[in-house]
Amino acid sequence: MTYLPFPSSSANETLLNTLSDELKLKPYQIQKALELMRFGLPPLATIQTLSYLLGVSDGILYQMAKYPERYYRIYHIQKKSGGERQIESPKIILKVVQRWIYYNILIKVNLSESVNGFIPGKNIFTNAKAHTNSKNLMVIDIHNFFPSITKRRVFYIFKKLGFTVRVAYLLSGLCTFDGRLPQGAPTSPMLANLAFASSDTHLKDIAERWGCVYSRYADDLAFSGDRHFNNKDIHLISEILGDNGFQINNSKSRILGKGSRQMIAGLVISNYALPPREKRRKWRALFHNTANNPKEINKTTAQLRGIASFVKQYNPSLASNYFDIANKTADK
Repeated sequence: MTYLPFPSSSANETLLNTLSDELKLKPYQIQKALELMRFGLPPLATIQTLSYLLGVSDGILYQMAKYPERYYRIYHIQKKSGGERQIESPKIILKVVQRWIYYNILIKVNLSESVNGFIPGKNIFTNAKAHTNSKNLMVIDIHNFFPSITKRRVFYIFKKLGFTVRVAYLLSGLCTFDGRLPQGAPTSPMLANLAFASSDTHLKDIAERWGCVYSRYADDLAFSGDRHFNNKDIHLISEILGDNGFQINNSKSRILGKGSRQMIAGLVISNYALPPREKRRKWRALFHNTANNPKEINKTTAQLRGIASFVKQYNPSLASNYFDIANKTADK
């Protein structure tokens, strides 16, 4: 985990001078601001600095951090595997603050090359491509990934990035709900990546020792190579994750040989990484029927474009055809 360098510029000097004049920063606070800016982070030497840059009073920030239940909407969605998943969606004012934290702090931190989830330019395809043409595959699923990450751990993430105790504590409060990472906040995916960073390093080292490739997409871990994986390997990974506050989902963790249909995060891997054949056939039929009977299709134009956007990641030519069909439905 490294930081993107923050180039020195007259604009940064102007910002710091403005903050110093407006907020009456003390010399040691100016020094802290400079340190943060050198690492590409905003100069949050004080809570008032955060308030000033956001244009939100520090009183409201304290309220959002102390009483987060007032700033979330709770709803449930069905899981494909059965049961329900609770989603905590931040209300607009908190979401704006969280997006500021994401774009100005969290996205500035570089992670291991093994991480593919919630990283600009990476996705389930870059994750799966690392394992194409592999002889054997071991997939590990993490149980309750986001909820496993506590407010205390989030506090230490911000503290390790260089923020003061008070600022780190406020930031952790603004990014957590009920003492943990919420499912639905824009900050949660990257904070989860940062919380898992030390585990990624350890797991990559183990994979290299095995002569294997390791990658992770959100809560899906994948190891591939010539090694004949076994239950002892799963147990070892389980112990490592347990030491870092995570648990594996045994029902979704599996070992697959070359003769099996190898899947990672919903994609089948062989020579290429692709959605399952049955899904591709379903989409082909959907767009064929849409082209011939657009008024009888129950999918919206937006849904059709969403499928086309996904297809574009592995077959741009086919996606172009799908986009043409989707766009024609908008005129119906």
